[in-house]
Amino acid sequence: MNEALSRIIAQGFLKGAFDVFDAMLSLPFSYSITGLAPLDEASLRTHIEQTPVVLRARVKSGGAVALFLTVGEAARFAALVLGNQPVAKTALDADDLGTLREIAEPCLGGGVTNLMERFGRSIESPEQVEVESVEMGDAAKLVAFFDGNPVGAPFQFSAEAIDSMGLFAFSAQLERLVPASQGGAPAEQMPTAEVSNEEVRDILSGIEDDGGAPEAPTAAIAKRSGIPPNIDMVMDIRMVATARLGRIEMPIGEILALGPGSIIQVGHLVDEPVELLVNEKLIARGDVVVVDEKFGLRITEIVSPKERIESLH
Repeated sequence: MNEALSRIIAQGFLKGAFDVFDAMLSLPFSYSITGLAPLDEASLRTHIEQTPVVLRARVKSGGAVALFLTVGEAARFAALVLGNQPVAKTALDADDLGTLREIAEPCLGGGVTNLMERFGRSIESPEQVEVESVEMGDAAKLVAFFDGNPVGAPFQFSAEAIDSMGLFAFSAQLERLVPASQGGAPAEQMPTAEVSNEEVRDILSGIEDDGGAPEAPTAAIAKRSGIPPNIDMVMDIRMVATARLGRIEMPIGEILALGPGSIIQVGHLVDEPVELLVNEKLIARGDVVVVDEKFGLRITEIVSPKERIESLH
């Protein structure tokens, strides 16, 4: 474990995760990391005794992340998301766990997204997202989940009447994501591929026009990929991109009755993807993420040509 790199990982992840909590719960959270240390079975058992509710996921590029919360705060988050008044609890029921599963993916995804954005890497969605109440006897299983080398970052957090603690745990191998410019290890130099003159002639010989003269490389690539060769002429045209959370039809009387504090149900489930429209035409779907305190859309699906045509009607 490299303490400096681990702190960068912990700060980056918690920033993204609490941005999501801020947005979902409409509460301005503050938090601070209170320590950093490798986790073994014995130390993890101590943390589980205090924070037995775990939201965990795998990271696609390798490793895993998890947030450990107290039962009381986990139950409070579940109630606040549903708009209910929080009540003191010593154990979570099935409804609480179900609501926390809906929270887990955007929360853990916000943390991972913020890390990848901060390190200049491709955005990744967390995989194998799980929420469970664990016991001290589960420590060995959890250490294995982190590939046997977890790092723990205990933290304190607060917001209005909330004042609690938690644990962020992650695989030490995530430290390799930190770029050299931020203190990470230098990236390995990839060998440079060279193309010989003979190979260039072979390539050009396959993209000659009827007159025998080789086409410009961009025109040749456009022809072979089915893209019009003059596509560059329209590349700088601006179009309106819209993220659509949902839609609903309402009578004029109900619209006129709207005021501050009114709630409109748009018929969109929490785990459903958000639609991306360009000039009011559906082209993709994705998940809402929070990056640097701003909402964003992580594209997970490009719609098929058939769906695009249907969206024109």
